[in-house]
Amino acid sequence: MKHDEEVVLDPADGLPVMQVGPWSEEKHVALSRYVDAARKARAKWAYASFIDLFSGPGRVLNRESGVISDGGVLSAWRMSARGGAPFNEIFIADTNAESVEACSARLREAGAKVQAYVGSACKTVDLVLAKLPRGLHFAFLDPFSIEHLDFEIILKLAARPNIDILIHFSVMDVQRNIGVDFNLANSRLDAAAPGWRNNLRLKEVPKRRQVIVYLEYWESLVTDLAKMQVAQSKPLFVNMHRGPLYRLIHLSRHPLALKLWNDAALPASRQQSLTGF
Repeated sequence: MKHDEEVVLDPADGLPVMQVGPWSEEKHVALSRYVDAARKARAKWAYASFIDLFSGPGRVLNRESGVISDGGVLSAWRMSARGGAPFNEIFIADTNAESVEACSARLREAGAKVQAYVGSACKTVDLVLAKLPRGLHFAFLDPFSIEHLDFEIILKLAARPNIDILIHFSVMDVQRNIGVDFNLANSRLDAAAPGWRNNLRLKEVPKRRQVIVYLEYWESLVTDLAKMQVAQSKPLFVNMHRGPLYRLIHLSRHPLALKLWNDAALPASRQQSLTGF
């Protein structure tokens, strides 16, 4: 939850909600579809966890419709329980202590076993990994902006042998900042894709392709450094004017996990596709 955002309470439980755009609902649908699709694989493990280092308060308010619904981690937990293969443990974190407290309370009320931490994802990832037993793990990284998607977080999570990672990758942030930031001493895009300015000849790239080459470079880091594969399906979410907002990108080492995501991410009719992004 952004610190400068007016706090809105859910009348159902009196706890805060996070205000979001209408496109967030489809993101949570895609997440839930994958959790459901992976239930048989998850059931084969003695232990399975769900990790959300940007959890927010667990419930969201659609700014346009005024409808309050479950956020990512609560949607994922309910789907896992409904499918008969619940996550054994949920690890959540956020920089906002009030959000962590609210999310934790909601998850526990829904029957989940929760471990909760307050702090930046760069720090809480270490706390989570220190408590994470052997098993099958699924991490959902849903930051407010690309500058919070520090690649070190991905590297640390990827050190676990049996883990899948689903990432909210902000195309809008890259598109907005890539041209201006290329010549700055410090770029908002550096943490997400270290070394991008030394490896991309941006002046030789048409403006409409700059986001693509940045994403391709980021994917090369995933493959070369994190030793994970990027799923083929990378649904693009757009705003009401069809402007690109973000992609959901799934990382795994297991062919089955990649196939499940490619099949389950979103029905083909609902996936957005814009040339150049």
